[in-house]
Amino acid sequence: MVPLSELVCNPVEVTLKEESWSGSISAERGKNGKVWLTCQCTVSRTEGWCSHRIDLLCGRYENFANDAPTRKALDQIFDGTLLKEAGTEADRSLKLFDDYLHAFDSQRPGNNLTGSGLGKFTDLITDLAASAAELEEALGRLRRLLDRY
Repeated sequence: MVPLSELVCNPVEVTLKEESWSGSISAERGKNGKVWLTCQCTVSRTEGWCSHRIDLLCGRYENFANDAPTRKALDQIFDGTLLKEAGTEADRSLKLFDDYLHAFDSQRPGNNLTGSGLGKFTDLITDLAASAAELEEALGRLRRLLDRY
């Protein structure tokens, strides 16, 4: 983790422009690795997290910061923090859940729940349920860290 006194820019504000939303997101690091990461989008306000914040925590800056100095400043703020770790874990859990949901939708046996069809359905739903529980835990940790700071 880069010492607070050596950050090239703190806080950093970036603007996101999507088809459905445009707004700013700010990141600031304080003492002891505390990070404040705020987003103005509706999902962030209602759910306590959003994909915009996860994208930033995972270093996906293409929709936010197209210049090297801003990317470097964001990396310095996030790297080595608990929030970055939580964002990365939430991102991994979201992808895993999406993979299991896609598998469930494409491989479920339909109305044939007899014989091997029931076993296949059980396997798919068990994997999906386990990934949903993992996702809920990862997003809960991310929300707690976002709220705490």
